[in-house]
Amino acid sequence: MRRLIICLSFALVVLLGLVATMGRSTNAQETFATPGPDEFELAPGQIGRELASGRFEEPPAGPLHMGLLRVTNDPGSVSSGGGPDDPTGALILVESGAVTVRLEEPATITRTTGPEEVPANTDFTLGPGESFVWEPFVVGEIRNDGQEPAVTFAAFLAPADWVFEESTPIAGTPTP
Repeated sequence: MRRLIICLSFALVVLLGLVATMGRSTNAQETFATPGPDEFELAPGQIGRELASGRFEEPPAGPLHMGLLRVTNDPGSVSSGGGPDDPTGALILVESGAVTVRLEEPATITRTTGPEEVPANTDFTLGPGESFVWEPFVVGEIRNDGQEPAVTFAAFLAPADWVFEESTPIAGTPTP
C-alpha cells in the first residue's frame, strides 16, 4: 500500500509539473539553468518543482483512474462534491484568483507559508500556490466569493469503474 501511495504521489508531481510548464516556449538553443530554490534536477536538462502535495489517509482501491482538471471558477460559482458514496480523492491547487472551501471533515491545507490544520465545517480561502487534499467520501464545496475568476487544478484518483455524474468528479451548480 505504501509503495502505491509513493508511486501515485510521484505521478501527481510529474503531472502537475507538466501542467506548470505548459505554455512556456521551448527553444533548442536555450541553455538550462541549474535548479533554484525548491527545485530539483530530474535528469540532465529537466528541472522539477513540486507545486502541491498531500497524503490520502485511505486512497481509493485499485485499479485507479487518475485525471487532472483545470477548472475556471466564475465569480459566484459553487461546486459541491463528495459524499458517503463518492470514493474520489483529489489534490486541489489554486493557480490564480481565490476560492473558498468548506469540508465536512478536518483538512490540512498547504499555504504558501506552510501547512495549516482546518477544523470540519470551517470556511477557508486559498490563493495562488495554495492547496489541499479532498479525501474520499468527504462532502464539501468550492466557491468563488470574489469578483474575478479563479483557476484551480484538481488532480484526482477514483476507482477505474467509478462513473462520474455529468462526466466530471464534481457536479457544479450553475450561477443565475
